Amino acid sequence: MTDRQTTDAQARTYFEQLWRDGDHWDLDADPYEHAKYDAQLALLDADRGPGRRYGRALEIGCAAGAFTRRLAARCERVVGVDIAQPAIALARERTTAANVEYEVANVMNWQQGLAGDWDLVVFAETICYLGWLYPFFDVAWLAHCIYEGTRPGGRLLLANTCGGTDDYLLKPWVIRTYHDLFRNTGFVTLHETMFRGVKNGVEIEALLTLAERPA
Repeated sequence: MTDRQTTDAQARTYFEQLWRDGDHWDLDADPYEHAKYDAQLALLDADRGPGRRYGRALEIGCAAGAFTRRLAARCERVVGVDIAQPAIALARERTTAANVEYEVANVMNWQQGLAGDWDLVVFAETICYLGWLYPFFDVAWLAHCIYEGTRPGGRLLLANTCGGTDDYLLKPWVIRTYHDLFRNTGFVTLHETMFRGVKNGVEIEALLTLAERPA
């Protein structure tokens, strides 16, 4: 096994075990998560208006599809990708929209799928784990692949917890470095805001960024 294959196997084992025990983050039910989803959708609506639809949308790290299902009303087609098979099984079970499909995949090994001429890419609460598991160059190359796979004029929506937690993966300077990485590939920031809320009695901040690949 190569180092990359070993990392892939370790990541699948880790996240599949989390999801076998249920929704570790309570993404479908927690009021904080619902409010953050609304803030993410508000960025999209501020950009194009609530009545305007995207074409092809990709959500990387879709988990059990809580946000994916919200995207369905704003997109012609949505593809949700996650490394954890139990999460995708739940997503398929909970999704009724005909324009949504799910795939079990590690985005770090999904270059062919990324090259999809996407109108919208959503990348929320996932890159922190990739930065933990993979070398910086690999994460930087992923950012480049996402840029290349987004059509000119297409959008990238980033959402990452970056305050109110002691988790070293979520330090504000680390998260801002990841967001800067996408700017350095060529994305141009259209809107950026800090979402604040309370989850499990803890005040949390999340950095939300909407960017464009210039036409």
